[in-house]
Amino acid sequence: MSLKARVDSCRCGHECQLRTSWTPSNPGRRFYGCKIEKDKGGCNYFKWVDDEFPSQANRVIWGLLNRVKAFEEERARARTRWKKLASITVLMLIIWVCYCVVSH
Repeated sequence: MSLKARVDSCRCGHECQLRTSWTPSNPGRRFYGCKIEKDKGGCNYFKWVDDEFPSQANRVIWGLLNRVKAFEEERARARTRWKKLASITVLMLIIWVCYCVVSH
């Protein structure tokens, strides 16, 4: 993978923004583009920085991205379960304390 010359500005004169593609066909591949969206007056400039990755690399990167996404989703579900469990534990503790105070 070789780096091509840096593009300083796009056709509308703005400094280009270095971005990363996360599409299935080009995951992790970097490109320069106009920092202004086309519908807001940008020129839609686009130029790849990285050479095209081999198809096997694309499949591996995409598979790893899917694993990371699945892990993050499971982590979010675990946090939600933990918060519910903590809330129930605090509530039970409050009920127990109230019961002990009223019983004595």
